[in-house]
Amino acid sequence: MGVEELGTALRDTRHRRGMSQQALADRAGLSRNFVAQIERGESVPTVSTLSRIATALATTLAELMGEDLPTGEPGDTVPVPLVADSIAAGPPMFVADHVERYEKIPYSLLRNLGVDPRQPVLVRLGPDQDSMAETIPAGSTVLLDRTPVREVAARGIYAVREDVTGEPGCTIKRLVVDADSRVLILLSDNPSHLPRAIRLRAGQALSDVVIGRVVWWTPPGPPRR
Repeated sequence: MGVEELGTALRDTRHRRGMSQQALADRAGLSRNFVAQIERGESVPTVSTLSRIATALATTLAELMGEDLPTGEPGDTVPVPLVADSIAAGPPMFVADHVERYEKIPYSLLRNLGVDPRQPVLVRLGPDQDSMAETIPAGSTVLLDRTPVREVAARGIYAVREDVTGEPGCTIKRLVVDADSRVLILLSDNPSHLPRAIRLRAGQALSDVVIGRVVWWTPPGPPRR
């Protein structure tokens, strides 16, 4: 892959994630100007830098370098990044920039869920996160479709970015959108957790706040002995 092709692949992947150059730079520990230079084909990043960029984009270095994804044949799997204990279903927590490992998810499962194989990310909820426990037990692993969200399905479950006491974080909740007032209502399945509201700023896209849609989850397994 040439420098220009790499820049195009990086830009396209960033756009699919709904991420700005500044957001990518912050997550990868780089300057926005350097990210822009890579995308324009003016700078050649090291393999180490590319790995940091791929992690920040929740993708693999192989995909970023243009290696083909599975074609959808029976038995094909897709490497999906797993971020452990990074998105809380109760008190908001910051989404970690690093990926713990990659899990092989059947292509057929992603296809049946309607998820682009370039967009999924797995998140394992903390054992004390219980605001969605009536539906998603604490400690479950959830699969997010990170295709930029432009509309919210009625009472769908989403990962939502929040700022609490000045600290960035995110949470998993059911969403209701009041289009007239541009307010997101965050609802829990646990009655002990009260609804919360987030007002979108003028001109702010929904995908700036809604990180992804929860499409599937698996409950925690029995404790290891």
